[in-house]
Amino acid sequence: MAKAIKFNGRAFAFVGTCFLVVLMLAVPIRSLLNERREIAALELKVISQQAQIDDLSNRKARFADPAYVATLARSRLNYVFPGEVGFIVLDDETTTAINTVPGALVPNDDSAWYSKLWSSTRLADNPPEANDPLVVQSEDMPQ
Repeated sequence: MAKAIKFNGRAFAFVGTCFLVVLMLAVPIRSLLNERREIAALELKVISQQAQIDDLSNRKARFADPAYVATLARSRLNYVFPGEVGFIVLDDETTTAINTVPGALVPNDDSAWYSKLWSSTRLADNPPEANDPLVVQSEDMPQ
């Protein structure tokens, strides 16, 4: 027959002390784990922000190149160099929507230029809504 374990005062004090030690260590360990989680999240945020900084630095370096700026001016603004003649071909397949400039007003009707100018002047003080058909939405802009 096996002997039954008897709890005396010393065993009870030992179990109580172990319980208090575990209880006292639980709060700092939980705080340590939470802080490590926060540190990991902040490190990921730093990495993503560094990637964004690198992207912006690359874009800034591209804009330092006069040939790149000239190419943008020629393609987006239809600029031409002195002595050149610029043509814009409008046919059935050509759209008048400006899809390269986010937030730009799109001339979607055949109204006169001065009425479009006046309406854009009125819109300057009251920005259009996000779902306005005259505003071209880009991928970066919030919907």
